[in-house]
Amino acid sequence: VKGATEAIRRYGGRPLARGGRHIALEGEARPRNVVIEFDSLEQAERYYRSPEYQAAKAKREGAAVAEIVAVEGVE
Repeated sequence: VKGATEAIRRYGGRPLARGGRHIALEGEARPRNVVIEFDSLEQAERYYRSPEYQAAKAKREGAAVAEIVAVEGVE
């Protein structure tokens, strides 16, 4: 989490939700959900592909299941 948090800041991300209470209204829910806002879809991809995030991701592999989707927002 620490390495990802530093990468989020470096690439201009703003966490909107990190964990917290949630209710599964439809479909399969995960025990932890994270929503991060970036200025653009391209910036989100730069964050994901950055060496800083990839280093954090390597620490998570084998310890957790992750599904990561970048979605362009509405302006």
